Amino acid sequence: MLHENELTGFKDNSRLSIALRACDALSGLIVATALVMPNKKLHEVKLETLKRKFKQKDFARNVSRDKIMLCRELGLELDEFLSIGLEALKSIAQDLGL
Repeated sequence: MLHENELTGFKDNSRLSIALRACDALSGLIVATALVMPNKKLHEVKLETLKRKFKQKDFARNVSRDKIMLCRELGLELDEFLSIGLEALKSIAQDLGL
């Protein structure tokens, strides 16, 4: 994927590329959070839980918090971005098996 410019050397700082990088990282954090919930379901994940997990650097270590923070370059504050991403994944939770 070209938005993984660290691996390909491709430089794209368009808003779309920034959004893809931020959303890719956020989806990883959301899924990791769901998988530690008692029933491993997205509907169990609350925004406050997701915010706590974001702050825990030892949780989902491979998820780049810096990439998630790219949301600010899109004019979104972290809480708003986390909420949008969480609700989006909850809307397709059945398709994801979560």
